[in-house]
Amino acid sequence: MLRLLLLCVASRLLIKPISSFLHSLLFPKAAEGEGEDDRSEPLAEVDGGVWRHMSVFEHIELGLKKSPDAPAVICLFPAQDSLDEWVEHGVERLQENCRSGNGQTRQCNGNLESHMGPGLQQNGVSRTIELPQRQNGRLAQWEEEPSDDSNSGSDHHIEQDNGFLWTKRVNGVQAGQKAVVRRSVNANLDLGPPPNLILTYRQLHRAALKLAAGLLANGAQSDTTAVMLIPNGAEYAMLLWAFILLRITYVSLDTASLDISGFTGLKHTLRTVKPQLVIVPDPASGKAVDVAVSELRLAQPIRLCISSSSSAPSSSDAVPDPASATSWRSLASVAADAAKRPIDEAGLLSAARNDRPGRIHYILFTSGTSGAAPKGCPLTVAGMSHVLHSQSWLVDAESGAARLALQQAHNSRAIAPLQTLQTWRAGGAVVMTGRGLSVADVADAVCGPARPLGHGATFVVMTPPMVHELAAELAARRRRLRLENGGDTTRGLDVSSVRRIQLGGDAITKDVITKCAALFPQAQVCVNHGMTEGPGAFMWPFFDTPVASIPFFGELCPVGVAAPGSVVRIWDADRKRVAEKGQLGELHISKGSIIRHYLGGRSDESFYEDGKGRWFNTGDMAVLSQDGMVFVLGRRKDMIKRAGTGIMPAAIESSIEAFTGAQTIVVSVPHDVLGAEPFAVLSAYNGKTADQIKERVRAVLGKHYMLGGLVSLEQLGLAAFPLNPTHKVVKSEVQTAVVNYLQRASLEKTRSRERVD
Repeated sequence: MLRLLLLCVASRLLIKPISSFLHSLLFPKAAEGEGEDDRSEPLAEVDGGVWRHMSVFEHIELGLKKSPDAPAVICLFPAQDSLDEWVEHGVERLQENCRSGNGQTRQCNGNLESHMGPGLQQNGVSRTIELPQRQNGRLAQWEEEPSDDSNSGSDHHIEQDNGFLWTKRVNGVQAGQKAVVRRSVNANLDLGPPPNLILTYRQLHRAALKLAAGLLANGAQSDTTAVMLIPNGAEYAMLLWAFILLRITYVSLDTASLDISGFTGLKHTLRTVKPQLVIVPDPASGKAVDVAVSELRLAQPIRLCISSSSSAPSSSDAVPDPASATSWRSLASVAADAAKRPIDEAGLLSAARNDRPGRIHYILFTSGTSGAAPKGCPLTVAGMSHVLHSQSWLVDAESGAARLALQQAHNSRAIAPLQTLQTWRAGGAVVMTGRGLSVADVADAVCGPARPLGHGATFVVMTPPMVHELAAELAARRRRLRLENGGDTTRGLDVSSVRRIQLGGDAITKDVITKCAALFPQAQVCVNHGMTEGPGAFMWPFFDTPVASIPFFGELCPVGVAAPGSVVRIWDADRKRVAEKGQLGELHISKGSIIRHYLGGRSDESFYEDGKGRWFNTGDMAVLSQDGMVFVLGRRKDMIKRAGTGIMPAAIESSIEAFTGAQTIVVSVPHDVLGAEPFAVLSAYNGKTADQIKERVRAVLGKHYMLGGLVSLEQLGLAAFPLNPTHKVVKSEVQTAVVNYLQRASLEKTRSRERVD
């Protein structure tokens, strides 16, 4: 027996090495992993951890349960159509902490404090607002009272109907009524005009349920697709909530797709997604959809519009298919059909809570700023849930950021639904403006006449160009304010409401984040790197760190550390392996929110799999520091190859901005010997000479980064840098302007030489 045991042990000791050797011959390691295990240097890869899955509805239901009668949506512009026909009165009480007054009014300290946290103050003074008892606790700190002659100058007429607040600007006082704000004697503060529309969570949820029932009654089904071509607003919010309940994939497109210039793209999208539902602003704008569906011979979708102002196009705007002119129905009329088919509400909510993780939640498109056609990004329910988990630190209730979160980006941009759902998850209010990424709207919502509920916005998203523009806007408003007050400098703009600012959209420099922090000294300023292909890869660890103490990479700001649920690596493309810490390489990300592929399988080379999961090559060039900090230096396509040396424009841009204080964009221009060289465009020289700027770049970055030239916007004949709808600088247009400028200069030089000869 002992002899047999010894024989078995000996056989195993001999056979295992031989087996391993044969296995290594048959199945060698992938080239990308060769040598990694033998390297002693720390590798540029970090894992952020995981958590349990929740459906998207479970996320926003947290806000519904937390603050049912607090604002969920605030619109600072009029609704497309009357919503009071299908949105319930709904609100039983606004503030549970309100106490009875003299029998006629109820007094509530801080207005929204009971639902949205403490600290709603202005100039350090808590406000006491009286609510009429007849309002039954609805969202209204406004009431109508008979006017007298001394107050006939008011130019607002305020109506309250079905729990909404409407503002109608008229010439003078209509029907002898005026808007009155009741204030405590110790806080004589102007709360500004009321918002045009407020929806509470309860109202939003009930309206979405009614809309869902109406859609089902008209043939809509779960696991289908809806295409939305509508502006931001309450209607968009209701549709978004309803689609989450119904488990319908939504595809948001810019309303410009309804124009002639966007018709080809519209047809391509409709052909690809074959929607069951299409939503447009009004029947007239739906003509493009009618024509596209007819030409593509698609199954007829359910046609919806958010405005019923014109039930059919005019004769001058005749639709090719006369039958389609009456096929567009308003959301209100569809919601009215809810009574035709009562729904199992409990069953619908249960299904929404148990939504399939692999179902496509939305399809949104990249911005296309690289010059390529926008690519469709199908994000799953699990992917969106991942983002809402990993980015819960950004728009949160604890910091107060979620109270009144300003939402400016159009709903076709990935940041829009993401920010909306994040805010709802935290129980805050999404504050929508009507002009896209407008710095004037930011200033109005923070410290101007459009302050929602008399309190400035608490969360704002900005790009680097917006920071520069807002600095100029606020400076101009301060000058006007001093003039209006006879030079009095004690009364300034109050921007203290802002709790948090998100910077993104491009490389963030020390100059940009420092300027932003100076504009909003009481706010936390963070950088957030987002992608349509999979947002939520990083988190910001410097909320309690002064800007001066943030670890910069030269003049570039970090994007943070790997967020929970994310794995980040820097890839050495030349050696096909993970780079070492501190080494420049491609930014690759693996996480639950990364899309599986682009719509139609485009650019599949951007995705790959290895033993650690599925990865996305972001196209960014980045560095991972020794302490796990990630620095994004710019897009790979923007890298300038000068005599074989890779130059990242962001390094030069940040150096020039720090030296001159001027916004700077660096592009590549061709060179006969070097191949290419960097060329800088400045918003202004700000007292510096071209030679001084060139020498500064050489001294700071070295001879390989020497500029081939530089000009100002004025020299190019430009008033400002060209921007896309998300306020990113369109570098391709800047580059074209520079090339044209150099060609003109070369031609003029040649002509001058010929004249001399």
